[in-house]
Order: sequence, then structure tokens, then C-alpha cells
Amino acid sequence: MIKCPKCSALLDPASHGDLVFDGQVWCDRCHEYSRELIRPREIQEIESWCHMISTAFGFPPVQIENDANPAVYRLKSSVLMAEADHRQRSIRFYPPGCRLSTLCHELAHLYTGQDHTEEWAEMFAVLTAWVKSRLDNGKGPPGYQAIMSIYAGVPKRVY
Repeated sequence: MIKCPKCSALLDPASHGDLVFDGQVWCDRCHEYSRELIRPREIQEIESWCHMISTAFGFPPVQIENDANPAVYRLKSSVLMAEADHRQRSIRFYPPGCRLSTLCHELAHLYTGQDHTEEWAEMFAVLTAWVKSRLDNGKGPPGYQAIMSIYAGVPKRVY
């Protein structure tokens, strides 16, 4: 069983929406994701990060797909962010999921071959910490800013 490193609460990887994976597995009351990990990004940047991560960890390439059909990702009680296909070694992203945290989540599935298990959770935490360290040092994929202003993409007000 996994315990939060700060409060020692028992954590269930299957309840991953209530957890934060960043070097270790935390409850969301004790830790939060860096803004850059959850900021929406273009699919091309997600592909570049995927290649960087796979290369750094010595894993085979992963195919990235994009599906913008709202009928597929808008569920009755939630929103589908992405899906990993183990046989095809691919990840299909839906617009709400084009985030680095989602990429790490799905890569952890592919790299471990597991669903929401302790091994998957540990891999997710390792991948997220690696990406975060690259962001913090401005070493993202060539052609993309690692850290952006909170105002990036916000239209300027016209008076």
C-alpha cells in the first residue's frame, strides 16, 4: 500500500484523481501539480515531449494520436482525457487531456503494462518528476517554451 509522504494517509492508485504524482505519490491535500504540468499544450508539443521522455528512459517510441470528436470524450459524469493502447503502443489524446501530466499518466500505463497499480503509480511519479525538472531548467523540446506566462494565449483587452 502507498502512503502519502507528508500525512501518511493510505493511497489507492485506482483513485488517481485524488492523488498527485510528483517524484512520489501524494494525496492532493498535501501536494499539487506545478502549473506547467497541467497547462494545456498543442498536440505537436505533446508528441515532442513523448519522444524526449521515451528516449531518456530507453523505451520504444510511442505513437500519439489526436481525436477532437466531443461525442467520444464528453462522458455523462466526467471527461475522457486520453487512452493508451498497449498493443499499438499508442496514446490517443482528447482536447481536455493535452497536458504533460496526462502524457506521463498514459506513458506509465504503456511502460509498466499495468492499470492503476502501485507499480504504475510509482512510474507515473518518476516520469512527472523528470518532466518537471526539465521544465524548471528550461529544457523542454526544441521549439517550445518550457515555462510560459500565465497570460500566454489570453487575448489582450481592447479599450
